[in-house]
Amino acid sequence: MGIRSINEPDAVSRETMLTPASLNEPPKPPKPPGIVLLEPTECTIGDESFRLYVHGSGFSSSSVIRFAGVDEPTTLEADGSLSTIVNMDLWHGPDVVDVTVKNGPLVSAPAEFTFHAAPEANSEEHKHKRHHSRRRRS
Repeated sequence: MGIRSINEPDAVSRETMLTPASLNEPPKPPKPPGIVLLEPTECTIGDESFRLYVHGSGFSSSSVIRFAGVDEPTTLEADGSLSTIVNMDLWHGPDVVDVTVKNGPLVSAPAEFTFHAAPEANSEEHKHKRHHSRRRRS
């Protein structure tokens, strides 16, 4: 007596049961999200607050941007990127911080975001610009 398939009622009976390979292989663990590009990658202390875009793969509506070690309110954009607002009122000096994306327990490799120092009002460059602007007025 052979095995008859309910999915193939007109097929010839078989002596063994066919099973898909996926039933016999352990499930592959999900991949963590991946960051390809931050947009922008840097800013200067004193700039206005802005929206940071994270481009990459493996993002979903439950993905969370982690900026400088803090989970940020995150939006999944129509193009599949993620975004959050960087509140510049919280930053007072130069720094380089890690940006990652979390999908539950899975975390991307970090990407670096740079805060540059604010230009000094008495710097040589500033004095030079001020000197030239005075000469143009006369």
